[in-house]
Amino acid sequence: MSLTPVSAGTGGTRSTRRADGRTVRALGFLQVRTVRGAAQSYVHRPDDGAPESCLLLGIHASGRASLVRRGAAEACGPDDLFVCDGTEPFTLHEAEDFTLHLVRIPRRALALTDHQARVLSDRAPFTDGAVAPLLGPLLRELVGALPEYSSRTAHHLAGTVAELVTLLAVENADPGPHDEREDRQSLIRQVRAHVDSNLWDRELTPAGVAAAQHVSIRYLHKLFEGHDCTVGRWIQHRRLTEARRELARPGRNDTTVSAVARRWGFASATHFSRSFRAAYGVSPSDWRDERTRASRGPGNADG
Repeated sequence: MSLTPVSAGTGGTRSTRRADGRTVRALGFLQVRTVRGAAQSYVHRPDDGAPESCLLLGIHASGRASLVRRGAAEACGPDDLFVCDGTEPFTLHEAEDFTLHLVRIPRRALALTDHQARVLSDRAPFTDGAVAPLLGPLLRELVGALPEYSSRTAHHLAGTVAELVTLLAVENADPGPHDEREDRQSLIRQVRAHVDSNLWDRELTPAGVAAAQHVSIRYLHKLFEGHDCTVGRWIQHRRLTEARRELARPGRNDTTVSAVARRWGFASATHFSRSFRAAYGVSPSDWRDERTRASRGPGNADG
């Protein structure tokens, strides 16, 4: 993610002032570059070695430019938001000294179809609407305070930016009920797979799940609204299910309840036993003993 000065069109000369692209910082899964330079043309060339596709979100803190993408030129003034496909070149013809913030957003962090992302990167710079007036000031505040955020806070804020960019894409557009439903179901499957892979982790929380999926915790809870279960309850349900299954296996009568509780991410055997009884009406040890006796009887299947 860089802007490189291009030769002036006449006289074979080059500007003696170059864009300063050394100010690069991270905000969670976002990469933020602040570029300062003189009136000149600057080109973005895709990095062939980039690990994944991305969108670039840009906002001028000062200066005016003409943004050229795919042969089309559009005016871009201070505080105007623009979005470009990071895998394609674009040019900024800066009309005066400028300061520009560029935010690299991985495509996987955006709940957008390929078509929606393409349309977003084709749209003219955003000057108004419902989302741009919120996102622009937020970006300027975040850039000014980047070193101050903890890792967890930074990931939450990155998720908020990604969610607002998603809203920017669907603002005044109808993605169609099928596309939206498909995106939501795909993300829910990813969330459930992540939970199943990390049940052992006592630090597995809705906030951690949201950060891992690069969405805000508010959006994560919204995903589960139609499933009659909160994210936290789903995590506990899956832990209890796996612990119950383990206790029912033949030969597990010598495994302590405490060991099973630890293996499936419960903070203590007491908490595990209380949750298990509330869910199944029996203690973990009684459940294990019942299943052990049942497995010894003829015609009884292991549950």
